Amino acid sequence: MTTTQFELKKANRFLPHILLIGLGIGSANFIMHGGLNWIQWAIQALSTSFLIGYSTVLLGINKSWLKINISPIWKLYIVLISIFLLVGFFATEIEHVIRALIFKSESYLPFSAGKMYVFNGVISGVLGLSVFENNYLVQGSKSKSTENNLELGGDLYPQEKLSKSTDIASSIPVKQGDCILLIPTIEIVYFEAYDNYSFVFDVNGQKKLCDYSLLFLEKRLENLFSRIHRKYLVNEDYIKQIKPHINGRYIIEFSVKGISSITSSKTYSDKIRRLIKIE
Repeated sequence: MTTTQFELKKANRFLPHILLIGLGIGSANFIMHGGLNWIQWAIQALSTSFLIGYSTVLLGINKSWLKINISPIWKLYIVLISIFLLVGFFATEIEHVIRALIFKSESYLPFSAGKMYVFNGVISGVLGLSVFENNYLVQGSKSKSTENNLELGGDLYPQEKLSKSTDIASSIPVKQGDCILLIPTIEIVYFEAYDNYSFVFDVNGQKKLCDYSLLFLEKRLENLFSRIHRKYLVNEDYIKQIKPHINGRYIIEFSVKGISSITSSKTYSDKIRRLIKIE
């Protein structure tokens, strides 16, 4: 079960940028190609810019939701590529419809735009994946939420308070929709690295997003949790069984129902030996 929600409204604030790009492309096509007047080129480019641009921004903003709900990662990228190619294909067909049925500049034959499907599909895919891999949209949305919270007279997010403290953290802030929840560290089974953030797996078998990196959490929770992989920081109290694996690695099984086992890395074998008291 996940708590991060798919956001629609946050993409709307990028609409002026998307439409401005469309006007720019339409103007460039008018200057370079002629044929249609400026208004016709602009409307055609605006439709393409909106379809490709808005879908790109929407998926970029919802990066966390997508990574939580579509796994493994290769499956997520197959879904993303398919979506971007379809958006490019659909945008091309809309352009064809506008030219043929609205401006009467050519005859309309469904699915006959030829190489333009490939062109817009590649543009959509390259742009979409580039934006998805960049954290600007996610960070921008987070900063905007913080500003809104301060404008309403609220305090900073709990995690900002946490970062200023020098004590061992007793709770960890996680996102639940537009809210921030504090989960006691004693209820956290393990953390999994995710870009500059991390996922929290709790005693209820739930997976939530945390704004802190694993490196930061490791320093703050060093007496409570153990790093057993560059991706994992585990609560020793919930380890049920440690089984030897290949190449000096171990399989860690937990006592919490709904939490899958994870595998340590050879680099952290000394930590595992300490856990099982092997000197």
